[in-house]
Amino acid sequence: MNNHKTRSTKHNGGFSLIEVLVSILILAIGLLGLAGLQAKSNEIEMEAYQRSVALALVQDMASRIAAGRQYANGFATNKVYGTNDAEPADCAALTGAARHLCEWSNSMKGAAESRKESDGNTRSIGAPIGMRGCVLTVADPTPNALAEYFVVGVWQGLTPTASPAANTPGARCAPDVDFGAGQRRAVVIRVLIPKLAAS
Repeated sequence: MNNHKTRSTKHNGGFSLIEVLVSILILAIGLLGLAGLQAKSNEIEMEAYQRSVALALVQDMASRIAAGRQYANGFATNKVYGTNDAEPADCAALTGAARHLCEWSNSMKGAAESRKESDGNTRSIGAPIGMRGCVLTVADPTPNALAEYFVVGVWQGLTPTASPAANTPGARCAPDVDFGAGQRRAVVIRVLIPKLAAS
């Protein structure tokens, strides 16, 4: 009788150990799935952050153009501003449209936020990856308009998606920059400067 109890206890103990191992395996698979979900969530959050910063920068330039109608033609440079351009870090010596474009360029280089590196250098980090911007002139502006522009911001995304279609402002701004297949992101704002009629 005693011997039978011992054998039964050993059998139940072994079965419980298998249950524990299966539970640990299921838990491990669940945790791996959760880790993957967290990584994807971080990636999507970073994409959304970059888009919101890029939109703010493009909106800033659009507001500068709309407010600076007295030198509206000075914005039509067809140059690429931002990462790797030749604009100075200090824009104080410039005036008019040139100053606005210089300040916009520095903003796209991340000058608004910086981090001290381990080598002692300061690195600008307050902008989307490799951001560049353009002010594109509309060849035939809307009737009764003093000028019409597309203010465009482009940058590198984190995961491949659809790139802007050819001949759109998002594709025309910095066309020689290769962000990678499907990694070009773009935001565009149209700015119309109307002619003011004399009253």
